Amino acid sequence: MGEQDELVGVIDTKDAGETELAAEKPLPAQQQKALELLVMGRSVAETAREVGVGRTTMFRWLKSDAHFQAAYNRWQHEVQSSCHSRLLALTDKAVDVIDMSLTTNDARMAMQLLKGMGMIKEKPAGATESMEVLGQQIVDRQRRSNAMKREAAEVAREEAELGF
Repeated sequence: MGEQDELVGVIDTKDAGETELAAEKPLPAQQQKALELLVMGRSVAETAREVGVGRTTMFRWLKSDAHFQAAYNRWQHEVQSSCHSRLLALTDKAVDVIDMSLTTNDARMAMQLLKGMGMIKEKPAGATESMEVLGQQIVDRQRRSNAMKREAAEVAREEAELGF
């Protein structure tokens, strides 16, 4: 089965393991074609030209059209799942290569392994003056507070758009 056939399966069918969102009605033909082109790696501008819509319409579909976004997200999840499965299948080979490298005293491989496992982390030294530490704590609290305010405002905006 080709990539395009798999895409249609992800977008148009409901397998036993898929959620209810996957049971949504199919995209209109124009959006289906746009999604297929995006999946094949075409740019937004190329896709827009080929399906006969403006770039702003494409961006609106990608950013504001929940139905199109859901189909696009389903495709992304499928790609991520497929890649993850393929990488897991290669794990044994990767471990064998690492083992062989370490057996031949490859210091670079040993360091990369230790860094990758989080055993070697370069952590910068913190402030040495209590006033500096206090100042950093205040800055950190303010950043967290601002982030929470932005998130609350975003949720309120989304709720207003959805009529909650």
